[in-house]
Amino acid sequence: MTSQDPFYILKVEIDESVHDLKQKMTRYHGLQSGNPERKILSQQVEAGCQSIRWQLKELAGAVEKASEDPAKFNLTNEELGTRRRWIDNTRDQVTTVHEALQGALAAPPPPSHSSRGNDVSADRVKEVNSRFVGTEVEAQSLIMRRQDEALDDIEQAVGRIGQLGRAIGEELDDQQRLMNTLAEDVDVTQSRLKAAQKRMAEIIRKSGGFSQMCVVIVLSVILLVLVLVAFM
Repeated sequence: MTSQDPFYILKVEIDESVHDLKQKMTRYHGLQSGNPERKILSQQVEAGCQSIRWQLKELAGAVEKASEDPAKFNLTNEELGTRRRWIDNTRDQVTTVHEALQGALAAPPPPSHSSRGNDVSADRVKEVNSRFVGTEVEAQSLIMRRQDEALDDIEQAVGRIGQLGRAIGEELDDQQRLMNTLAEDVDVTQSRLKAAQKRMAEIIRKSGGFSQMCVVIVLSVILLVLVLVAFM
């Protein structure tokens, strides 16, 4: 068969694709489990396997179609057998690559020094977090105790203010009573002064001269005495 045969053109492309898949799987196994490139390679290998399987399916259908009338396509039974064997062999290679990929994806990551280091780091983080939580709890407890003490002080201060307010109220009541008593005394004194002034005016009107002056002086002294007595 010549190289212009579509089967052989696809055969070359598929062989290159299978070779590329094998190289990617080799690269995949050479990387550590935490390397992000492994995920990219696994996706590429998965897609490549599906693509090659589809192409092999199409080629197998074409071979079976050609086997119905080999002379029409200038094919011999030997050539058809060769093509079938190549398709089966290539399909087996793709299956092997795909199974290797699935096994690698399902296998747990091997222990490594870095993973032990990560475990140590995780334990360290847990220890630090535990200490931090403990410190925060103690700090919150201290704050609550101080708040309780402050509330007790405030309660005592409010009690003292209440007592002082009651004392001030009582003092104001006493002052009010004194003011009322003083007002009553002033009213009585004013009444007495008015009465004395009336009598003095009447005496002055009835008498005159020196005797009148003496009476005025005497009445003034009496008035002064009454005022002093009223405010004592």
